[in-house]
Amino acid sequence: MGGMQREQQQALAAARQRFADGGVLAESLLAPSLQRSWERSRQAGVLPRQEPHYAPLGRHPARLDDPADRRLARCVRGDLDHLWAAFGGRQWTLFCVNASGMIVAQREHGLADVAVLRPIQIGRRLREADIGTTAPACSLADDTPALVRGNEHYLDRFASVFCLSVPLHGLDGQVLGALDITGTGERDAELLHGYFRQAALSTENRLMLEHRPCHLLAVQHDARWLHTPLQGLLAVEEDGRVRAANRVARRLFGLPRRGPLPLLPLDALFAGASVHQRRRLLQPGAPHRVRLGEDSAVHVQYLRGPLPAHAGSAIRKAPPTVEGGSLRGQTAQSVKQALATHGGNVSAAARQLGISRTTLYKHLRP
Repeated sequence: MGGMQREQQQALAAARQRFADGGVLAESLLAPSLQRSWERSRQAGVLPRQEPHYAPLGRHPARLDDPADRRLARCVRGDLDHLWAAFGGRQWTLFCVNASGMIVAQREHGLADVAVLRPIQIGRRLREADIGTTAPACSLADDTPALVRGNEHYLDRFASVFCLSVPLHGLDGQVLGALDITGTGERDAELLHGYFRQAALSTENRLMLEHRPCHLLAVQHDARWLHTPLQGLLAVEEDGRVRAANRVARRLFGLPRRGPLPLLPLDALFAGASVHQRRRLLQPGAPHRVRLGEDSAVHVQYLRGPLPAHAGSAIRKAPPTVEGGSLRGQTAQSVKQALATHGGNVSAAARQLGISRTTLYKHLRP
């Protein structure tokens, strides 16, 4: 740690104690989100010198009772693995919390040797009223990425901890949880923010792909960004109404950032397209360019139709008149397209189609 950073950390420690005693905090000392968290911590009666308080875990903490928590854990797991391969290590942990601050998924190594990090476990809730300011708490409260270094935490106990998080969003743009890295050491925060933002978009896309009752469309101005975390996703009801849009799609079409979408037919969203282009929107095939206006267009690809309610159900059947031969042949083609979309990843293709890996392999047999 450089001399300037040490002086800043010492100034934070002194200011925090004055603040806890009822003093006023200089506005330039902390980011606004962290200052609000300090204020909430003080209002909850938390004192900087106290030890963190954690509620006891249940008998089976890793067993998630809420289906929404299980779905979030399932969708974030792959991104946690990728982030861990890049940034994990001893005395570090990566985890995901739900909207109430409970850890639903985690990767870690060597936490048993670090007392301050040992309580971070699946099933535990990280609340400001118990442990003061943390990055996940700030992300959940303000819907913004958060970085909390050393004495920016409200408890003295976390003076050696680095904590960075980004929010996760649900189908209606609501804050669904947060993705976090915490450890005793230093990381390049700017670099981490970029990777964690991509991971959050990827997780949100998986949540959209699991929205089974709808058609799914991928959209992007640049076709190279389709099938990446930067693709826009639209969920479309059978009647043609746009049910949901991810963050990228909301920005592409100028839709409200948060909240349920207004009653919006798909044709109205693509009002600038030709009749032929609108007819192709819900048809399988390669990505195609669709005009939005005089000087704007997007590339659109139909990903899949509505899926059965249960993952073990059969693949949604295509009309037997579609070019491509028998129903069995069409199903096998759908499986191959899904595999191509996910770069040969069998698990991801099976999730998209709503079938098991065993069923997927069965459809590939000659």
